[in-house]
Amino acid sequence: MKARIIRLVIPVVEAVRRSIPPRLLPVVVQVRFWLSWAQPAVREDARRQMRFLLEKSRPEVDIEEKAKAYVRRMILRGELRWHPEFVIDQQRVVGFENLVAARHLGRGVVINYMHHSYFESLTPVLAKRGVRCLMMGFDHILGDDNPGWLRQNLALAAMGGNVAVSVSIGAEGIANLLREGNVVTIATDVPGSTPIRFAGRDLVGSFGAARVATMTGSPVVVATNEIDDDGTPLVRIHDPLDPGDFDTPRDLLERMLEIHQDVVLRWPEESDIPLSRWALADGERALESFR
Repeated sequence: MKARIIRLVIPVVEAVRRSIPPRLLPVVVQVRFWLSWAQPAVREDARRQMRFLLEKSRPEVDIEEKAKAYVRRMILRGELRWHPEFVIDQQRVVGFENLVAARHLGRGVVINYMHHSYFESLTPVLAKRGVRCLMMGFDHILGDDNPGWLRQNLALAAMGGNVAVSVSIGAEGIANLLREGNVVTIATDVPGSTPIRFAGRDLVGSFGAARVATMTGSPVVVATNEIDDDGTPLVRIHDPLDPGDFDTPRDLLERMLEIHQDVVLRWPEESDIPLSRWALADGERALESFR
């Protein structure tokens, strides 16, 4: 009975979130922040997330201040996914010509990103400018039985004609997509088996983007989601990285991580549950109240 009630209530809640006028969102975010920060579990989780990113890399930063900002930003992004017109229409794109140049090489393009700031709107923002992407994702994230917030995330990312593809096709399957000339998005801060160094820590991440780029000679375009000077989200497309310019795929991966690290450590509060991204330890879970 309880499960049935929840199934009936969730669509109503989602409809209400969609119907909130954008001008009222700051009020909603502020109220949700007060309620969330009042919970000891939320405060401790936020401190842990920010310590993970900052205590080894930027020890001078006030963790408490960043923890509060992290909770606020998680709540704001959680609301804005139900108002995709905001994050799609209002974003500036810097360096789009770099992606155009990479496509003109005719070898397919790997867009490498991290789960930072408005990452879910990266692909529709690019589609709005004429570049549709194949988005690589794990099967458990692409399922129809996922929570509403996750299905909304995927629906947002697919706007403009982008298509989600399961990583179960393997490296050779992804390589074939690139050989066909597609633009493929691949995240690096996902569970993998590759030792990496990030934010002053020895972690485990994914080697996939660097591997398939090297297999096919496809350029890697690192895309970072940042915050503009006026507080609005910004997409930055960095200079293409040619795998042929690196001695090994590992060197290519390290350059990609270097670009991402600079952005993530500048805006650590924009990270999306960083402790859940690197397959660090069992027991780290997202706080669903942010969603």
